Amino acid sequence: LSSDWASTEVLVYEELDSTNTRAKQKLGDAKSYLICAVSQTAGRGRLGRPFASPDGASLSFTYAHRTAVAPARRGWIPLAAGLAAVTALSRGAGLVTGEQIGLKWPNDLHTPEGRKLGGILVEGRGADVVLVGIGMNLHGPVEQLDGSCVPGAAWLRGTGGLLPARAGDPADEALGERLETALATALTEELARLESAGGDGERAGTRHRYAMTCLTLGRRVRVEPLGEQGAAEGGSRSWSGVSRTIDGHGRLVVDLDGGGQQAVDVGDVRHLRPEGTAGATADEARDIEQEEHVT
Repeated sequence: LSSDWASTEVLVYEELDSTNTRAKQKLGDAKSYLICAVSQTAGRGRLGRPFASPDGASLSFTYAHRTAVAPARRGWIPLAAGLAAVTALSRGAGLVTGEQIGLKWPNDLHTPEGRKLGGILVEGRGADVVLVGIGMNLHGPVEQLDGSCVPGAAWLRGTGGLLPARAGDPADEALGERLETALATALTEELARLESAGGDGERAGTRHRYAMTCLTLGRRVRVEPLGEQGAAEGGSRSWSGVSRTIDGHGRLVVDLDGGGQQAVDVGDVRHLRPEGTAGATADEARDIEQEEHVT
């Protein structure tokens, strides 16, 4: 299907290998566009981790955004995408920000108690394209291949879901469509603010709004460095501390356990239990399992 939505081309598929893959195949198009799929057969998250997208059980969405912001100033785009997703969940599903849903830095969708509803993968392509891939669990419980529930997963509808059960309610059938529209609207708004501010999250108001929805601030965290930063630190050395603020570049600033501060721009950030690092290994294993089921 193809239709116009606020000057953005919208393509909806019954099944795709990956909405991000399909979006990359259309990179020659001059305008922004949106790819949605009822199910995916080869979805992936951070570090290429696979995740399942059963038919109708999840939302799979990729928005191709044309940007005029210089690559060095695009650090706020992933955080703005997370903020837009929280806004969409409020508008399209009625979730209460802070009480039911928020962001684990940089843009994982979490409940305050740490259950993961979905996540976002942002990739730059070429000189002026940013792909924003979003996945959410619409219906649950979310199950593994053996039929057991995914530890720590959250979902919107179904037993144990974040929304009240509405069996047979026509509105339930339209949940995914409402969220797709709300996501497209919120993403357009957030990214337009950043574009008008030249990528400056402070001037765009992104930093303030993000801080109001971020569940990581004030929490004890463990950081696993990735990329060049991780290689410089030996590839696997982690460190812990208390997250304090988001700096002007969108980085998470952490007070280190041994003293001093560290700003995180690339890395896996794990929420630790309030009493310290006890149980952290189990929490990390749970995060990986969640990653295999949502973006």
